[in-house]
Amino acid sequence: MICQQHLPFIANQVINLSLFDDDNTPKQIDLFFSYIQSFSQFTYLRTLSLATICSYEILIKVIHECQYLSNHNYFLFYFSCQNCQIVFQFIIDTIWSLPKLIYCRFGLHIDEQQIFCTPTKISSTLKCAHMCGYTLKWNQINQLFECTPCLERLSISITSTDDDDDYRLFPVLTLIDLKVNICHRSNPLKIITLLQNIPNLRCLNVDLLSNLLNGHQWEQIIRNYLPKLKVLRLSMRNILSLNENIEEQVDELINSFRSSFWIDEHKWFVRCFSSQTFINLYSLSERCYYGHEKPSDLWRSTYPHDNQQNFYNDLNIIYDHTFFDQSFPTNIYLYKIKFLFIKFPINNQFWSIVSNLKELSTLIISSYRDTFQTEFQRLLNRAPHLNYLCICQEKSLPLQKSLFNYTNTSIPRLPLENYYLNEEECIELTQSPLIIQCQVLSIQVKSRQSIIILVKNMNNLRRLDIQCENELHDGKTSNKYDLVQWLNDHLSSTYLIFRDSDDTSRIRIWI
Repeated sequence: MICQQHLPFIANQVINLSLFDDDNTPKQIDLFFSYIQSFSQFTYLRTLSLATICSYEILIKVIHECQYLSNHNYFLFYFSCQNCQIVFQFIIDTIWSLPKLIYCRFGLHIDEQQIFCTPTKISSTLKCAHMCGYTLKWNQINQLFECTPCLERLSISITSTDDDDDYRLFPVLTLIDLKVNICHRSNPLKIITLLQNIPNLRCLNVDLLSNLLNGHQWEQIIRNYLPKLKVLRLSMRNILSLNENIEEQVDELINSFRSSFWIDEHKWFVRCFSSQTFINLYSLSERCYYGHEKPSDLWRSTYPHDNQQNFYNDLNIIYDHTFFDQSFPTNIYLYKIKFLFIKFPINNQFWSIVSNLKELSTLIISSYRDTFQTEFQRLLNRAPHLNYLCICQEKSLPLQKSLFNYTNTSIPRLPLENYYLNEEECIELTQSPLIIQCQVLSIQVKSRQSIIILVKNMNNLRRLDIQCENELHDGKTSNKYDLVQWLNDHLSSTYLIFRDSDDTSRIRIWI
């Protein structure tokens, strides 16, 4: 109401504008354009942020409207779309044509399309570009620099393809800060060619997912081509040679970073560890995420005061539910876990290694059943700041009634998977201590009436994501829309109700 009445009259005073089309702000951009017909009213707008745009039509409208932003300096947007034919070149060229654009950060996720479309328009003002979610080929880099002659800071991902053999690069004198992720194995000469043509680089952040350059190679690159480099952050990973001694491979790599160039001149320290079939090396200033694998087999560091506890302090994401089934070094503790995927029963080693879960925000439980009630409550008691809890009970079991007995007052987001609740069970659920503070509930129910029960009896609920079993068994397409209409007829007119664009069997209700 405030935006509807006042936004058209203050548009010429707005400097920063952020619009979102995500789960917390559904249809916000649609509402915005119902109040404001054109960006031309925002005569002093300098920063425009657009996030989680899922509509191609909205994206094109926004991009088209950007031409009216004559003072626009900063542009941030993220677009995700499935099954749409997008005019990628038009979008990129429109952005590069903005007359005063200095900073641009954008991500485009379009089905399987991941290769970046390089601009054909020249931007004489753009100094900083972050490209998220897709990659450039080596032979596209020249055109990117040619169309962005004032570029000072760049964040990109690069991939190798069969047509990259003719890769050449001309000197780029303006670039001082580069963050580059090289996704697949590349010829090291291409990496060297890139860096030797950026002589004024001061900050370099390199992530090599399938390449390893040793310390001697990096030292030669920096001494010969990067004389102004002050900040270096390395992250490299490659497959171990199983025909050779693993410990010798780790030692050989880490020792190449122990020269006076690394230790005395620059004080650039690195860690190296092996895990399963991989060898990993990263700068001590970087946080290394490896929670989806097993604990480290071997660990080395060039920093004299480093230790394994510091190494494990960096671990805050655990994707593998068997992670704690492995052996750990003695006297190791994990203090900073933020994301945990775990399967019951919990290994006893877990309780000795994880002394508390005060920083845990996301918890995913696999293979839940009533017999684990005490263990689960103990886990919840250690996680006072839990924000997201996903419980997946075993599909073959009936509803595990112990779910109604747990207490944790901090959980606003709760998905319940693998079971369809009937009306009686929905009533019990709404009376559960675990559900009292829930704001976002994702659940499967048997009937339409169960949806009404949940909405009417959950006082703090803001959003309900629901799948109705009865609707799934009805193959008539028209009935898919009947449920949305039925909910509109039985719930408040202030609620926003529509189908999930990615999964039409799911209904989303904003309250």
